[in-house]
Amino acid sequence: MGSQDRIPTKDADFNNYVNIAVPYLNTNKARLVITTSAQTNLTQVSALLSTAVTGWNSVYLQNLNGTTDSTTVAATKKLLRKQLTTGLRSIYADIPRSVLTQADRDTLNINLPAEKHSSASKPTSVPSITVSGRGHLSANISILDVEGSHAVTKVEDAEMIELEAAFLAPGTTPAAGFPTDKDFYHAATLGRSTTTRSYTSDQLRGVEYLKARYLNSRKEPGGWSEVVSIVVS
Repeated sequence: MGSQDRIPTKDADFNNYVNIAVPYLNTNKARLVITTSAQTNLTQVSALLSTAVTGWNSVYLQNLNGTTDSTTVAATKKLLRKQLTTGLRSIYADIPRSVLTQADRDTLNINLPAEKHSSASKPTSVPSITVSGRGHLSANISILDVEGSHAVTKVEDAEMIELEAAFLAPGTTPAAGFPTDKDFYHAATLGRSTTTRSYTSDQLRGVEYLKARYLNSRKEPGGWSEVVSIVVS
């Protein structure tokens, strides 16, 4: 079945649990205890629980009673708890998950299997860069997704923004096709959709080119934005 069961380990809790679970399994065995192995285990578990003198219910009471408790009784109780736990888990492992009702899960403390989280998919959204403010030797930019103008925190398949830049120094004649991919360098990795680009005085009247793309939680990238240019003033 692949489920995870929660069988108590404290004696008092375990005693309450097995005296609910075993009768419940016997009452519902036509529906739950289907395989031959599970049926055999249920017969054994029932005997381990209820057999007079040597079963759990008798030995546990002896262990609680100071006049009947002994090292042998304590060891027998420990062995019975281990055998009952092993038997119940074997039964649960053979119960098809599809037949379990919520009442079964609640009574037997059977959890659903832990969900397997799929790897994060690569971002499908593409950002757009906008210059939202200018200052001396600075520019404020906003990076929002093209489809809905959402910030990165609202874009489902994005965790961060990767920003790349290329710079054309003032008074320089650009080569044909500038900027190409090889002209860009990593400028920033952003967790928010606004940032400020700052420049030095020797970059005055130069041109910075920017492009951005989304990254998922595994740093896998989506597609690049259109390139925007900023004349440093």
